[in-house]
Amino acid sequence: MPRVTLLCSDGPHHLYLAVELKKAFGELRVIVEPGRAQVLRLRMVGNYRGYLWARYHDIRRCVQGYSKYRQRYFARGDAIQDWKFFRALEGVKYLETPWINDSCVISTLREEVSDIYIVMGTKIINSKVLDEIPSTRIINVHGGHLPEYKGNHCFFFALNNGDYEKLSTTIHRVSSSLDAGEIISHHSVKFEYGDNSETLYSRAEKQAIDSLVTRLRLNPDISNWENSPQPDKGCVYRMRDRGPLVELRHHLSVRRNNSGITTSHDQKGKRTR
Repeated sequence: MPRVTLLCSDGPHHLYLAVELKKAFGELRVIVEPGRAQVLRLRMVGNYRGYLWARYHDIRRCVQGYSKYRQRYFARGDAIQDWKFFRALEGVKYLETPWINDSCVISTLREEVSDIYIVMGTKIINSKVLDEIPSTRIINVHGGHLPEYKGNHCFFFALNNGDYEKLSTTIHRVSSSLDAGEIISHHSVKFEYGDNSETLYSRAEKQAIDSLVTRLRLNPDISNWENSPQPDKGCVYRMRDRGPLVELRHHLSVRRNNSGITTSHDQKGKRTR
C-alpha cells in the first residue's frame, strides 16, 4: 500500500477526504492546521485587517447557515463524525499544528517519506516545508476553477461574474506560487434552482474528493499523472474582496437567476402540455 500524507484544515470536507483516504489505504498521516489557528495567526503576526475580515466571514457563514449546511452535507453514515474520533483510529498518525509552516511540521515530514502528499485548505506552504516533499508527489485540491479563479471564495466570484462554466474544483500540482501548479483535472458542477456559492462548492468538493480517491486506488503513482501547465491569466481573490456590499449585489443577482430558471421551467412545462 502507498504511504499517504494529508496536509489540511479541520473542516467537514477535510475530514471527509481523510476518512476516504484511510478507507482506501488503511494508514494515513494527517497534519491539520485548524481554521481557528489560521485566523488567530493573522492577529498574532499583526495582520489585523486580515484577522477582522476572517472573523467577518466566520460570522457571515453562521448567519447565512453555510457552516451548518457544509457540516450536514459532508456528514457520514458511519461512526466517524469528528476529528477526535478519527485521530484515535488505528493506522492514523495525527499532528495538529498552529501553523502549516511550523518547525514541528518539518520534523514530522522528515520522519518518513510518503508516496503521496495531498494539500487541502491550509495556508500557503513555504519553501522550507516544500523542500521536505518530493515535488512530483504533492497535489492540491483547490476550490476554484484554475487558472481563472485563484485564492479564496472562488465559487462566489465565479457566480458573481456570471462565469457558470467555471464552477469547478481543480486538482493541480503544488508549486511555490499560489494555485499556479500544473492542472491535473477539473471537477465541475451545474448551477441549478436554489443554488448558491456554498451548495455549489460543497458538491464540487465532494465530487473532486471521490474522483481523486478512486483514481489513487487505480494508480497511486501521482508522479506520472498527466497534467497541463497553467496559462498566465486569472485573478487572485482575497477575503477582503467579498465585502457586505459585494455580497448584497451578488445575492440579488443569484435571486434573479433563480427566478429566470423557474420561469424557463414554467414556460417549458406549458409548451409540453
